[in-house]
Amino acid sequence: MLRKRLPVSPLQRTMTFNDLHVGAVFQPQWDTRPLRVIAFDVETVMYDCWWPQIHGWGIDSLNRNIAYYRVPTSLLLNKCEYLRTEQYTEIELSIHRPDLPFGFARFADIDWPAVCPASSDEFPSGCASYQSSQLCLNAGKIILQPFGPKGSSKPGVMIKAENPAGFTVSEILWHAARLQSPFLREIKVTTGIGIYRSGIQRKLPSYYIWGSKSRMAM
Repeated sequence: MLRKRLPVSPLQRTMTFNDLHVGAVFQPQWDTRPLRVIAFDVETVMYDCWWPQIHGWGIDSLNRNIAYYRVPTSLLLNKCEYLRTEQYTEIELSIHRPDLPFGFARFADIDWPAVCPASSDEFPSGCASYQSSQLCLNAGKIILQPFGPKGSSKPGVMIKAENPAGFTVSEILWHAARLQSPFLREIKVTTGIGIYRSGIQRKLPSYYIWGSKSRMAM
């Protein structure tokens, strides 16, 4: 989520959500290392961390798989001090895609099907009918990671939208069900369904499959 609001003064102790912006550098109370905002929403801030041993930010290359650090937005606003802003380059922004949603297609009243539907049209109506024809993810390609029988992350798979402008709800749920079904067992590790941002892989936005609440919220 990009904002053009000017950064707040370090002397301003109480920050609000409107004070957050991509590239802002904060000093957290719980760590000696500064953090740099990559993306955020009302619940979560995803960030990079300063590494003193290399005298640089941890994300030193966009060519590798990266899982973002994350912190609750409320904690950052209450327990961090604004230091400065270090703008990301246009190339960095085009890969990090801070405009994309962190969580979407979240439904608490249905679980991932053990047998994947033959098409997105056959996905359980409680999910697919909800805004099924509307774009919910403005990206032509993403990496999608299923989870294993005990909840561990499995290797990500690149999926491509039928419409280069992005994925619909029903389309991405069908891809998720297709990738997730081989790993489902009788004992469930999640309830509900949902897709959540994790970072980048192969210079593409990466997301993980989970339940109606994110791993962070559990």
